[in-house]
This record gives sequence, C-alpha cells and structure tokens, in this order.
Amino acid sequence: MANPFEKKNMRILVTGATGMLGRELCPMLEAEGWQYWATNSKIFDVTNTKLTNEIMNKVSLEFIIHLAAYTNIDLAETNPEQAYLVNQMGTKNIAQIAKKLNVPILYVSTDMVFDGAKNEPYKTNDATNPISVYGKSKFLGEEEIRKTTKKHYIIRTSWLYGKGERDYVNTMLTFSNLRDEISVVDDQIGCPTWTRDLAQKIVSIIKEERAFGTYHICSSGHTNWSGFTKEILKNRNTKVISIDKSDFPRPAKRPTYSVLDNNNELPDWKNSLSEYLLTR
Repeated sequence: MANPFEKKNMRILVTGATGMLGRELCPMLEAEGWQYWATNSKIFDVTNTKLTNEIMNKVSLEFIIHLAAYTNIDLAETNPEQAYLVNQMGTKNIAQIAKKLNVPILYVSTDMVFDGAKNEPYKTNDATNPISVYGKSKFLGEEEIRKTTKKHYIIRTSWLYGKGERDYVNTMLTFSNLRDEISVVDDQIGCPTWTRDLAQKIVSIIKEERAFGTYHICSSGHTNWSGFTKEILKNRNTKVISIDKSDFPRPAKRPTYSVLDNNNELPDWKNSLSEYLLTR
C-alpha cells in the first residue's frame, strides 16, 4: 500500500508559520515537495471560531501542524485571558478542523507543563502540574487535542533557539558586544533545542507515520541557563556570572528542573549549538 505522505501534492496547514520554528520547518516541507498553507495571526486568527468553521468547509487538507501560540511567558501572568484564548481555545478550533477533515494534527507543546519538582528526566506519561499561566494554557491545549481527535501528535519541547527575533543565542551574542559581564541564572535546568533539529524531526515523524501520541523531542543532555550562555560565549571575552533565580525575579514561575526524557531523538545540545553558531 502506498504511503500517503510520499505524495508530492500533500496539502498541509501550518499555523504560526512565521515564528521561530515555522521559519525552519516550512522550507523543509517545500523540499519534500509538499504543498503547505503557511499562516500567521494576520492571515488566520485561530481564536476566530467563525473563521475556523468557514475554513473547515472550504479547504482540502491531509495534515495540520499547529505552531500558533501565545508564548510570552511573563506577560501571560498579567494577560491570562489572551494566553488561554490562544493556547486553549485556539487549539480547540484547530483540533475541530482536524476532526472534521479526518486528518492528523501535530501540536507543539512545552516542558513547562511540568512543575520541576522531579530530579530525573520527565517521561511522557509523568503527571503534569504546570506552575505558570503559560504552562497551564499549553497543557489545556494538549487536552483539547486529546479529547477532540485520536489522530494527533503532541510534541513537547524546550528552550528553543534559532531563526527569529526572540532567539536567545542571538540576544546573548548581542549583549556580549555591549557588556563585559552578563548575569544569568544557574538554578533552572533544561534542554536547549535548536529549531532546525526539531523541524527535521517533525518532518521525519510525518514521513514515518509514527504511532499517534505524546512525544518528548528536545536536544539530548541538559544544562542550566548560565551553562548554556557560557557555551554560547565561550569564544568571547564577556564574563558570565551565575546567579540564583531569586536574584532575578520574574512574573512567571519557571520549573527548576524541566529536563525531558527524549529517548535520544535529537543530538547533544552542545553539538547542535556549535553547528548553529557556524551557520550564523
């Protein structure tokens, strides 16, 4: 039986296509010969239920990749209505399209669905307990996907960096041109993940027709923000000073430990970071 994902005319809806991950992913979809509809909030407001219903009756799709999200973690604490509107209700609307058209949906979630109380990598079946509005809104988005359609992939990832205005690596490199010292917290541990690695894995998951379900897709290994920053700036003269997160209070709580058990899906974070720095 022919693999439907080998069709050169495969039609894919990509929400949030102009974000950091979407910028890496869409050219890869094109390289596969797949047709994709790249949307952002200006083209397709996922919170607009009326528009969603209209699209369900007009489009012909074979796959949905849902990247659109409210991602300002700190602002979500003071603007929770918008965070829940986009991350929960917007995701519900997209899941309804997948259900109506009977096509698979891939939803990108976050390590922040966990509370960080564990001291070993989180498995996909570990209990969730988000401690921020952002984490709660993304978890509720997961739940909307699960209860709407069985044909789903929920991809939890962490600490993304790559092409885009909010790239942490680029920010630190810019700061290093302006400062002799940078203070960074060292008591939050996670897995820095290059968007290119994640995008490549998403394409593989689609092509392989993996079993539906929840996956942890992030770089192998782990570090803290201070260690990550030191690796970014290891060839520069800027000094990285390690501080506790209590010395740098922020509106949203972050998990102290949010390392995901990724089953060695992606390379070690140091190797990927080194390659990314060479591409800049």
